[in-house]
Amino acid sequence: MLSEAAIDFLAPLTFRATAERRSCLLPLSGIYWEDEIPDFKALLKLPEQDRSLVLRLFSIRFSIWDGEELPEADQLYWDQARLQVPNYALFQRLDLSLEDRRAQDAVLREAIECFDAFFAGADEVKITEDEHGMKSFSATIDLTKDEPK
Repeated sequence: MLSEAAIDFLAPLTFRATAERRSCLLPLSGIYWEDEIPDFKALLKLPEQDRSLVLRLFSIRFSIWDGEELPEADQLYWDQARLQVPNYALFQRLDLSLEDRRAQDAVLREAIECFDAFFAGADEVKITEDEHGMKSFSATIDLTKDEPK
């Protein structure tokens, strides 16, 4: 279930047919519309747990767009969130136009390329996932490995 802070953030964000489509490499790796996140800085100011609750909705919607069957926990979370903030704009865009699908695919490809490039020079990469499916990563580069011993 959404926290009170997440509900307070999402409840005023209602659907506008004229909202501009945007893209985001991190943390979304996909497209969204300005009425879903009109102020990204405000989202980032939410405590991490609340921010993860909001971002989980985008992750689930990406799965819906891909025609995937949702795991039971995701379906329950999605259904509960829709009950808590039924007018939230994100719930109004569950089907993509061809143009939107192309934009989504392009952002995802770009994100993969960026991560591949970022991780290519790393000596160690750690990826962790929290209970909401949010992945965090760290990459370690040993700047002393080529120094003479």
